[in-house]
Amino acid sequence: MRLLFDGTTPLPRLLLLSTFLVSPDFEAVLNPPAFLPAGHRVTYHPTHLTVTSPTGTRHAVPIADSYWLCRRRPPAGNSAATDRR
Repeated sequence: MRLLFDGTTPLPRLLLLSTFLVSPDFEAVLNPPAFLPAGHRVTYHPTHLTVTSPTGTRHAVPIADSYWLCRRRPPAGNSAATDRR
């Protein structure tokens, strides 16, 4: 599921969030995980998430850790994208 942490898009359903991708190769970890209710809006900051309820009440959820995700490339000539049917 793709979440928009833009502060204006409400969450579509109740979520238990423990990790999320900030970009395709950068992940953030919440400690402890957070329940995010449907209809709340979330804004990402490098150190925390700001969760805003439909009534305007805000609270911060700290980010415990964030790190780069490293991916290995397949060896040359051994492409994983080759379709063998």
